[in-house]
Amino acid sequence: MGQLFEELKRRNVLRVAIAYVVTAWLLLQVSDVVLNNIAAPDWVFRAILLLVAIGFPFAVLFAWAYELTPEGLKKEKDVDRSAESITHVTGRKLDFMIITVLVLALAYFAYDEFVIDPAQEAALATASIQTEEITETDTPEMSIAVLPFVNMSDDASNEYFSDGISEELLNVLAQLPGLRVAARTSSFQFKGMNPDIAKIADTLNVAHILEGSVRKSGTTLRITAQLIKADDGFHLWSKSYDREVNDIFAVQDEIATAISKALMVKLALDTAEGEVVQPTVVKAANTDAYDAYLQGRQLIHRRGRKSLEEAVRHLERSLRLDNNFASAHAQLGIATTLLLDKPGSYGDLSLADVRRKAIPHFERALELEPNLADAHGGFALLSRNSGDLTSAIEYARKALELNPSYSDAMNWLYISLGDMGEYQEQEATLKQLLVTDPMTIVGRSNYISWLGGTGRVEEGHDMADQLLAQSLRSGYMRHAELSLTHEARLAEGLAWGLKAYVADPNDKFTNFYVMQGFIWVGEYDEARRINDGLAYMVDVAEGRFEDAIQATQRKMLLDPENESVIAAAAFVLYDAGRVDEALPLYERLRDFRPEGRPITGFNDSMMRLALARRIAGDEDGALAAAQIAKKDHAALRAAGEKTQFQHRTEAMIAAFEHDPDGVITALKAAMQRGLRDPRVFGDLMFEDMWEEPRFVELQQEVDAMLAKEQDKVLQLICFNNPAPGGWQPMPETCDDVEEQLVL
Repeated sequence: MGQLFEELKRRNVLRVAIAYVVTAWLLLQVSDVVLNNIAAPDWVFRAILLLVAIGFPFAVLFAWAYELTPEGLKKEKDVDRSAESITHVTGRKLDFMIITVLVLALAYFAYDEFVIDPAQEAALATASIQTEEITETDTPEMSIAVLPFVNMSDDASNEYFSDGISEELLNVLAQLPGLRVAARTSSFQFKGMNPDIAKIADTLNVAHILEGSVRKSGTTLRITAQLIKADDGFHLWSKSYDREVNDIFAVQDEIATAISKALMVKLALDTAEGEVVQPTVVKAANTDAYDAYLQGRQLIHRRGRKSLEEAVRHLERSLRLDNNFASAHAQLGIATTLLLDKPGSYGDLSLADVRRKAIPHFERALELEPNLADAHGGFALLSRNSGDLTSAIEYARKALELNPSYSDAMNWLYISLGDMGEYQEQEATLKQLLVTDPMTIVGRSNYISWLGGTGRVEEGHDMADQLLAQSLRSGYMRHAELSLTHEARLAEGLAWGLKAYVADPNDKFTNFYVMQGFIWVGEYDEARRINDGLAYMVDVAEGRFEDAIQATQRKMLLDPENESVIAAAAFVLYDAGRVDEALPLYERLRDFRPEGRPITGFNDSMMRLALARRIAGDEDGALAAAQIAKKDHAALRAAGEKTQFQHRTEAMIAAFEHDPDGVITALKAAMQRGLRDPRVFGDLMFEDMWEEPRFVELQQEVDAMLAKEQDKVLQLICFNNPAPGGWQPMPETCDDVEEQLVL
């Protein structure tokens, strides 16, 4: 035996075996990652594994039978040991090879263990902390998250089927009284990951997890599901279902209903009549239509103009394949509505175009399925954008009645409640949204904005960092908003904003912040390049009022029922000093808001209406408008808002009431909260203060701060471009700029 071992060593068989095993392990690890990311069929990895296993004995036998010599490869028995054998040299080479591969394997292990896993765990932990801050109650026992079922089929294209099973289950469970179900957008964040069940449950604030797998082979289908109690990992229930696939969507419904009935028993749930509500989401005629629908809906969740326009294309394809697919009709209407041209939206469609395109889809969806939550939610969004806030709230509540986990409907309810001045309920709705759907992109994005508005800016930045892992555009955009609007760190805000611009150059939501930053520091030409549709903002800042008036008037002719278009036209006329022409537009804006609510939803607009009425000789009307602004301002303060905009409204109210001391106090507070817009000091509301020394001093202070920020911005874009791959400053912007090591 000893002689055999020595011979194995001499012939380098042991070294070859070790090198083969280590190299094979590394190859399989890399293959697993690559094949998962390119969605390769499962059989590809299994084939590689089989080939590697088969190759091992051949490699060992080859090492035993052959030897590498200076003259090439020879059979071991033909080698002259005294002259030709170089096994010792080959052995050293194999040693170096083994060491190199081991180092690579160790590096991969360290990356997987200490970079990938901690990043996932950090995301889970921060989301969990977020949920704990929002709700201090214990995790409800009657709560569950449905993880995306794993596709175990050889064909990766069957992924839509496993996703569909998960979707159906979530939809059915959400309709069971007494059971809180984590929303799809949060549950599906864990697709392709393998984190600890307890951590998932903690992140989603649920007591139970439902997971499973789907294997489809030919016409045979096996679905396995298991219910897990999160705190101890105990499997409360599990079952496998074997079916023949004739109508796959009927099978989905059958399995979803069967599992739901089983869970009702295990979780001791009762419906009104002891029966499970039949699932209603998936009613596609074919798998291609369903697959296009899934892709479109996922893109809608991401938001941003680029994603939404792509979503429209997928959903239109879905309907070409099946024009009676109710959910695709509803989602196409939603994507179209989100592309409206207005602040806070993502596209450049007129309201008339949106209504013409979206309403038929919503109506068709409800005709096909009257209780489809997506269609009611879509009407909520469209009603809100049309200025019908009462209907928006009614539609949103109906959608949530049909699907309590419908996070988009909850988000639109949140926005509409704010428009109505129901600030306490609005805050509660936003927090409920994040409890129901902790990983929602749009919900987390709006929560960041709310954190900034209540003075918790650092927390907002922390959450924006987390959001970057889900959506670069959303994370960058919210960082930009916080830095520009609340911290007056204009160079930093523009750095974030330009990154958001590169992520989606046509997204008006993010373009606004970039243009705002450039305008404030006087880089008008750079601002003008960002978005042609917002160029009137630059014209106003440069005093080119005729150009701004013509642009906004043309836009209003093309889109006469769009609240934001009318508001822009009124704003330009007011700033140009043509208050008499602005007044009828401000009066028109009242039609978009309930009686007693500020026009455009902002109190500074309401105060401009008050001033315009006063100038026109309508003092009673002016006082009434000012009273609405004062009432809403007080309600916002009671709700915890702490922004420059609150103090700017205070300054306008003080000026309207001829209180110069109040104006100065409020403007100082606004500057501390981030006011850097020089145009504020030129507002006609402050005309009586324009020569007041204290007012002039504040204006000069802002001008000095903006000059310093302009230097920082030029250093940033000329020498430290934050987005060099998608944006470059104009050469003339940097012609006379010298690089400074320290600012």
